[in-house]
Amino acid sequence: MRPTFDRLAKSLAASLALVLALGCALHKAQAAYDEGRYEEALDQYRQILKKDPGNNQAKIGYRKTAPLAAEAHLTKAREAKKQGREALVRTELAAAVLLDPSNAVAVDWLNRIEEAAARQREIEAQEESVEALRQKAETRPALPINPRSLEGMDLNFTRKTSLREIFQQLSRNSGVNIILHSSASAQDQSVSIDLRGLTFQRILDTLMLQSDLFYKVLDPNTIMVFKKTPQNLADYENKLIQTFYLSNAEVDNVRQILNAILPTMRVFIDKRLNAITVQAKSSDLSVAQHIVSQLDKAKAEVVVYIELVEVTETAKEQVGLLPTMNPLDTSASGLYRIGATTTNINSAGANVNKGGIKISKNDLQFMFAPLALDALKSTGEGKLLASPNVRVVSGEAGEVNIGEKISTTQSSIGGLGSSTTSTATAASSALASLGGNLTSQTQYSYEDVGVKIKVKPRVHFNGDITVDLESEIKTLKAGSTPGRPDLGQRIIKTSARLRDGETAVFGGLLKEDETKSLQGIWGITDIPILGKLLGSNKKDKSRTDVILSLRAVIVRKPDLGEEDFGPFDPDQAPSASKPFAPKPEKRPLPSGLVDEAAPVKPAPQPPAAPSSPTPQPAAPKPAVPQPATPQPATPPPATPQPAASQQPTPTEAPAPAAQPAAQPAAAQADAQESPLVFFLTPLSTDTTKGQRVGLTLFASGAQGLTSGTLSIKVDPRLKVLGVTAGDFLTAEGGKLQQASQDGTLTLTFTRPGGATDSGTFATLDLEALEPGKATVLIQEGRYLVGTNPIPARVVNALVTIQ
Repeated sequence: MRPTFDRLAKSLAASLALVLALGCALHKAQAAYDEGRYEEALDQYRQILKKDPGNNQAKIGYRKTAPLAAEAHLTKAREAKKQGREALVRTELAAAVLLDPSNAVAVDWLNRIEEAAARQREIEAQEESVEALRQKAETRPALPINPRSLEGMDLNFTRKTSLREIFQQLSRNSGVNIILHSSASAQDQSVSIDLRGLTFQRILDTLMLQSDLFYKVLDPNTIMVFKKTPQNLADYENKLIQTFYLSNAEVDNVRQILNAILPTMRVFIDKRLNAITVQAKSSDLSVAQHIVSQLDKAKAEVVVYIELVEVTETAKEQVGLLPTMNPLDTSASGLYRIGATTTNINSAGANVNKGGIKISKNDLQFMFAPLALDALKSTGEGKLLASPNVRVVSGEAGEVNIGEKISTTQSSIGGLGSSTTSTATAASSALASLGGNLTSQTQYSYEDVGVKIKVKPRVHFNGDITVDLESEIKTLKAGSTPGRPDLGQRIIKTSARLRDGETAVFGGLLKEDETKSLQGIWGITDIPILGKLLGSNKKDKSRTDVILSLRAVIVRKPDLGEEDFGPFDPDQAPSASKPFAPKPEKRPLPSGLVDEAAPVKPAPQPPAAPSSPTPQPAAPKPAVPQPATPQPATPPPATPQPAASQQPTPTEAPAPAAQPAAQPAAAQADAQESPLVFFLTPLSTDTTKGQRVGLTLFASGAQGLTSGTLSIKVDPRLKVLGVTAGDFLTAEGGKLQQASQDGTLTLTFTRPGGATDSGTFATLDLEALEPGKATVLIQEGRYLVGTNPIPARVVNALVTIQ
């Protein structure tokens, strides 16, 4: 009784201790909750539930504390975001989502971080791929020329003007230094030409072609003009070298085509790398790039599904009574010797006269022919099935060989100059009959027996497939002599043009043989009914059916685009020395920076009032904000335009233009180093008249950006149908307002948060109105972080309308 009482006391003490411990833990958890230490309260509730899973008070406390702890982690994530600690942001968000999966803010924020990380991984993977590196290298010009603007220039020379002055005007308007070589300046010409609306590159090409000149690119801002002579071309023309690594085409074929189209180009090949290296001038190199891109295309691939079925049926019947011939009659000619003098077959001879008639009972079998009952019927059936699937590149051959190899012997006799295929017995007989010292040699070879199928598909550009098919079936006939096999052969050769996925069936009844024979005693077999009963009737019948079905399916289409089918004008090809999009620092600066440089501009202009028409081409440089101050200087001359286009003192123009350009130099450097970038994608796209085209304006490096304005110049060949704000603005409750006037689209935006670093700023919906090259240029903008302006870089877009 005493031990039972002790055990009960110990149990009660343990229960009491547990209750006291749980009560103390609940008290601590509640105290931590009241003081706002939610993480500590959660730990206390976890410990309680681990010891007592059924504690309802702990469950309720845990459920009400978890969302508050998740909010605390979310607050820490916001603080870490402000400090730029991205890794800590992700850790805090993951903890918040783990505690409270219903917290939509934390879940959405974590999803956006994961998506951004995935996009970054994709970008890094693309940058590391060979194809991405190749495309990146192709977009970078080998001989860059950096004009101030891609827009058309207002140059009109109505009266004859020397080329030197025209080049000086072009240099002032474009910002590119144009130096005349002695060969070009020695024969200065005077021309009258209207260059209004033409781009810098078009003006340069027109002047070169009209005056029989060419230019050499010295650096992105300097070119030198030469007289076009064979010697000057050989000495001064830019020569470029480029290596093309081919993935699909053969280097020999590409070299042959390049040598035929561009005879002056030097072409070298490396079969080890399947690469081709060319040395040519910039215009020829652009043509070579276009040709190589069109030739180095992946071929189409086809899967050919083949089913070959051969069914052979044989039937043989032999019924009737047939006289048994004498075994000594090996000729099987139907002769039977009968007579009284016939001896037994075991005697020394046959038909030997013994001097009298001696007939024994054993000899009677030779006097009357015995009859044999023949009742034979046999049937046979064979089936050969082959169902291979072959994947073949267009224009290449695929072969399937299913079967066995059998050995054959070939004997040759020295001195005869011929060979025979025979058995060993036949060879020995031949040697014995010929005699002499002739020698024989026996060679062994193997013959393929089975099914051999060869296909060669060719994919047409309209989706059809031409298949050249050759099927050969070899079978070993029954009863063949070893070493000298008897083979059956059936060959199908055909060529068919099929649609993608279409099935064609070839074959049908190939061979059918039927033979009938009647054998018996002469005269008796001619008797109706009785002749057939006393004769042997034979009937052999064989039938062979071959069915071949063919289905071709295109699994990889030809790698051809719309540009591959159109004609190509080498003169319109984008040359390696033609201008690219202006550098970001050359773009108009934000409004705050322009305002600081604006007061400097009027100061140098009053003393230069007599030559005020000269600085007029430089007026577009400060963009739009300050055209009003130099404008009063232009009315005094009655005909300002001819004076501007034919100013005889060009040396005065660079002086006033150089000083304002020097003022914002630091600001331009800041713009170049600014992390904020606005860029339009795609950079270049093609469309047709009447079609709609979409351009996406992206923002990058915009963390902290809260508001601003953006002006976009849209070419008159394009019509703006609408502008939609992107997630860069809408994700943080931002707003976008738009206004359009005289082809300029002004976008005003506000963004309260400013936490997002990059995203889609807006989407432009445009309609193509007229054929030509239409530019979409980001001209100016004002970008604010709070109240502080910051610079930005821009990348424009070009739309080619067919």
